[in-house]
Amino acid sequence: MIQRRGGNRRYVDLQAITGRAASGDGYVNTWATYARVPAEVAPAPASNTERQAASTQDMPITHRVVLDFRTDVRPQHRVRLKDTRTLYIRGMQNDGERDRTLVLDCEERAS
Repeated sequence: MIQRRGGNRRYVDLQAITGRAASGDGYVNTWATYARVPAEVAPAPASNTERQAASTQDMPITHRVVLDFRTDVRPQHRVRLKDTRTLYIRGMQNDGERDRTLVLDCEERAS
């Protein structure tokens, strides 16, 4: 179970893809904010990063975002921080299966 500290909370934007347009060699996604929520954002623990590296998915997990449980968050979404940093969701956990806390394992990328 995740122990919430409470003092490290800030507001983040949850975003979903609303469109896709062809651009050069690929596509460019259009994102829209569907919720602004308080969350704890911290660098991913080393054990979490090692676990991901050992799995078949080789995606770096750089941050962990902890927020109140929501049913509308999907792995295809992203978290946008106030300072314009972007965290792409790579894994989700309903902490303790109690529908109280949602833990997002994220990868920070330039947007």
